[in-house]
Amino acid sequence: MNALRILGLDTSGKVASAAVLDTEQNLLLAERSLYTTRGHSQIMMPTVQEILKDCGMESKDVDCYAVAVGPGSYTGLRIGIAAVQGMAMVSDTPCIGVSTLEAMAARIFGAKHILAVMHARSDLFYAAWFSYEIYMEYDPKYLDRAIPDELQTAAQIAEVIDKIHDRIIVTGDGTEELIRQYEAMGHEGQTILRPAPPFLRLQSAAGVCYQAAQYIETHPQLPSAADLTASYLQAVNITRKDK
Repeated sequence: MNALRILGLDTSGKVASAAVLDTEQNLLLAERSLYTTRGHSQIMMPTVQEILKDCGMESKDVDCYAVAVGPGSYTGLRIGIAAVQGMAMVSDTPCIGVSTLEAMAARIFGAKHILAVMHARSDLFYAAWFSYEIYMEYDPKYLDRAIPDELQTAAQIAEVIDKIHDRIIVTGDGTEELIRQYEAMGHEGQTILRPAPPFLRLQSAAGVCYQAAQYIETHPQLPSAADLTASYLQAVNITRKDK
């Protein structure tokens, strides 16, 4: 892979995160994440400008952009994608869309079974299963996806858990709620489900950058800003409330 500096964003949840990865040195130059109730539109561009400045870079020095394209918050995903498209179109810089669930799974150390979950609503979760091809070796390039990102009920996820019947590392902002609902069904979740550490559990632009780097290794032709599309995994209803 040619040496690239990748700027990644994740605005899919309540965390606003930006990171810069230097693939030549395999070094994460910067990452800044903020769990916030403020709008991502107020936070992301100032954050991007700050980390580029701290890295001694300008936007023209970015060789590739990456962004979490879902699943996640409808508004959040649109903000992240629009921000990346706006920066990339100026210089026709390649853009890579990354699954939010995959980016979170990539931060977990080598494990036989990884369940990445985000709580959608009620008993619904965005979910995806992963494992490492080389067990107990941590390198995102060995991360193997078992199923596509899906919107599933807690009961559907529980069926898979019971079939595996082995230790499962759970990551994502839906971790605690999924375990709570699993145990409420009569299962002893803590004996099988092991939550990832809180500092590795939430959305991260670092994970987005590393998964983008893996994509680059296997795709000689990179997508453009116009190719980015959000993956909501469910119908979005927008209604206007009459005053």
